[in-house]
Amino acid sequence: MRVLLQNRPDAFDVFGGDSVQMMKTAEYLRKLGVQVDISLDLAPNVREYDIVHLMNLTRVSFTHAQLRNAKRQKKKVALSPVYWNTGNVISLYARETVLELLRPSSLANLGKACLKSLRSKMLLNEISELTYNKKLASTVLSETDCLLPNSIAEMQIIRHDFEEVFGARERKISVVPNGVDANVFLNASSKPFIDKHGVDNFVLNVGRFSYRKNQLSLIRALKGTGIPVVFIGESSTGTYYRIKDTVDNLYYMKCKREADSSFRFLPSVPHDKLAGAYAASKAFVLPSLYETPGLSALEAALCGSNICVTVGGSTREYFSNLVTYCNPYEPNSIRNAVLRAYEMPKTSTLREHVLRNFTWDKTAEATLEAYKNVMDE
Repeated sequence: MRVLLQNRPDAFDVFGGDSVQMMKTAEYLRKLGVQVDISLDLAPNVREYDIVHLMNLTRVSFTHAQLRNAKRQKKKVALSPVYWNTGNVISLYARETVLELLRPSSLANLGKACLKSLRSKMLLNEISELTYNKKLASTVLSETDCLLPNSIAEMQIIRHDFEEVFGARERKISVVPNGVDANVFLNASSKPFIDKHGVDNFVLNVGRFSYRKNQLSLIRALKGTGIPVVFIGESSTGTYYRIKDTVDNLYYMKCKREADSSFRFLPSVPHDKLAGAYAASKAFVLPSLYETPGLSALEAALCGSNICVTVGGSTREYFSNLVTYCNPYEPNSIRNAVLRAYEMPKTSTLREHVLRNFTWDKTAEATLEAYKNVMDE
């Protein structure tokens, strides 16, 4: 079998969970004997492939273009939606953008971003993407041959948000959980990170700074506790979303201004270099508005860190009762949940749970089975 995996054009430049999922799915499918290539192009020649596997329904204009290209060439298409309802996030960005426009110090930066977007003829597209084009998403969901959500919860959200698609006819659906690379993250050593940065037994957060990731609420929740907190990551730059990038960068600077000396901000590092940081941390925290389920939390769990995650998204489906949960909209909930995770002794129970259920080899096996079901039609 020959498969082409496709994702948004900036999947390598703006590295996210969907980037990891794409690359690791390809790597572990190859171990099963599948010939897999990756393309971020919108209209590649796909005639030599048996199936085209698209990722990420959120950046829907790109996914739609890739779908149309595959269907023109009469290919079967699978889709990993990596989807959650973003209504609250969109409202938050709209509100914060307006508030930033009222601040003279921010107005110039946002004005420049809008002007660059306008000059590159992307302003209307960017606004459309940020407000989510449901019509295009419905088309993509209608015309794909198989859906591969990462959780039952994700599938339920998609069914609810796109009721018109699922009312028309039955869809082929295979739940394919996300995974973690045991070769990289199991039994990782904390020593290199501790030796380099001089800190251990800290609270860790990894990821790009953004309103969805909610780092400012984490800072406000833990400020004054004296617990060392380490952030690894920065705001996005140079992506398709010039306006969102600018708002996120302003958010990042706000986080740094509000933090006290207990907080450390480290730059992004290559994905496979995070293991030492995970292993050195006492608690890993994702207070995001939602996660599906947060690959970094799975990775940190495999490294032995205690985990605190948001209640938003599919986190309970992955972590059961083995982590602490926080309401991302309530600082007291974040504070209490983080403190519980921080004060708990480390055990192997969560690590063994992840190792049994959520590794990339299991993801690849489930993905290949879904491919075979589609090709047997």
